Amino acid sequence: MFVRIIYRTKHSGVKANMRVKNAKFKELRKKAGYNQAELGRELGITKDYVNAIENGRQSPGFALAKRIADFFSVTVDELFFCQFAEQNVRQEMGDFCANGR
Repeated sequence: MFVRIIYRTKHSGVKANMRVKNAKFKELRKKAGYNQAELGRELGITKDYVNAIENGRQSPGFALAKRIADFFSVTVDELFFCQFAEQNVRQEMGDFCANGR
């Protein structure tokens, strides 16, 4: 899944439009032993929508993201934003090392 995020960095104040690929949704589905149709029924969405989320063609709204996170007993952040946070930290560390600040 790709999540579009607009954020302001601490140091530069620059806005960036990030597309963050999330493999965690698919990973959790498979680990729980659900196919896309079964998970869709559990969440009240179609298997095609599950597929679209997994492949980055759709981003769930907050209510659905919360339902998905609750279903898998994880937080919304863990499910959709952990890779963004890791990427952001790496970028800021690189900037810090390059600029000495």
